[in-house]
Amino acid sequence: MKCVLRFFMLSFFLWSNALLAQDSTGLAGTPYQETATADGESSPYLFKDYYLGTVRTNDDIVHDGVKIRYDLKKDEIEYKADSGLFRVSTGVKEFTIPTGTDLYIFKNGFPAVAEQTDKSFYRVIYDGNTKLLKKYVAPIKVEKASATRTMEPTAKLYILKNDKLNPVQLSNRNSFLKLLTDEKNKMNYIIRESQLDFAGDDDLRTLLEEYDSYKAGRGGN
Repeated sequence: MKCVLRFFMLSFFLWSNALLAQDSTGLAGTPYQETATADGESSPYLFKDYYLGTVRTNDDIVHDGVKIRYDLKKDEIEYKADSGLFRVSTGVKEFTIPTGTDLYIFKNGFPAVAEQTDKSFYRVIYDGNTKLLKKYVAPIKVEKASATRTMEPTAKLYILKNDKLNPVQLSNRNSFLKLLTDEKNKMNYIIRESQLDFAGDDDLRTLLEEYDSYKAGRGGN
């Protein structure tokens, strides 16, 4: 009788835990228990708060209204669902974090470079024929009204061109202008006319938009 009683008590305990960890998002994440950050250790999250965003999985299904945050160190998303906390380490190809002042779009599937793999997530600043990507390595402590205007000093910028990720620096114009030498005169003209000083990501995005537009107008030649 005691064995039967123990069996039902254990079954009830497991059933109760399952209810506590329900996941109605359809993402099928793994239940996760958050651990406290050690003294002197920086937060692993891009933002400490959760935001209602979207998650696109590899089967191209979009899961909307998911309360998520991005773990930079593990390069994966954490989300809340019902009364549970979950992690998704594989199967996600895109997610968005709308903060109220800016929209952060993250994608993976880009060529491997340095310590990053094709599974690494980058923020997509410009998504044209050429692409401007940003790899965050530290949390954003204070979000600015125009998050693309001021470059986070520890973030890394890349231009994707001809299926290759090229590291670039706003402080070094040659790092990105050398990638656009086939339209050198046009690019110099745009820089002068638009008064681009490359104090922020948006100036480089403008330049790449003009580059792609000009190339498209010439049939890509």
